Amino acid sequence: MTTSSPNGELDGASIPELETLMHSEIPGERAAAACAIGDRMRTHELKTLDAKVQETLAQLLDDPTTFVRFETAIAMAELHDFRATPLLLGATRSRALRLDAIRALGTMGDPLAVGPLREILTRFFMPWADKLQAAAALCALKSTEGQDYLQEKLSSRKFAERAAAIHFMAESSHPEAVSALVEILEDSNDPMQDVAARSLGLIPSPEGLAALQRIRAQCEGHLAEDIDEAINLHR
Repeated sequence: MTTSSPNGELDGASIPELETLMHSEIPGERAAAACAIGDRMRTHELKTLDAKVQETLAQLLDDPTTFVRFETAIAMAELHDFRATPLLLGATRSRALRLDAIRALGTMGDPLAVGPLREILTRFFMPWADKLQAAAALCALKSTEGQDYLQEKLSSRKFAERAAAIHFMAESSHPEAVSALVEILEDSNDPMQDVAARSLGLIPSPEGLAALQRIRAQCEGHLAEDIDEAINLHR
């Protein structure tokens, strides 16, 4: 039996049930169905999506309700369906939607997003979090500007900014991510050891795993717990 959580997310719905809900007269159900598809692609519960279902999803890009269109675009980013790129680029102009839109553009992989993302990265009054997210998206798109920006922010004196940069190094597959994060992890005086440990768990790297195991043998407490979680992600 299909159930729906209070925030609209579907629990246990089959793909045919989700496809049916995409035709619902209730906007929240259409949005929840699109979100469920995206979540299952993101977590690799779904490896591919039937072409007919994907076309049904794509039709929601023209939905009359804004949040349905946006949830659909986020889901289509997981499918690398470039038809959602224009909508996501438009969403970057909204302060409320910008961070999610930028992240989705990095996931999408459409080269057409590089120019607009560069504009966000270089805009003077843009919040630091938005710039970092843009840098991560550019890094995911193999842009050296994004790579350089993330690496530069590893030295930030702002705690939250540096922590985000460490995480994004891993999430965006930065070419220097493993070596940079291992260096942080191995520095017992670095207050970001735990962030580096959790981030290394996101990277399927023998070098990263070896470093996690090596430091785990020397530590205890919260850091040990974070390292254990990271090591489990490698299994």
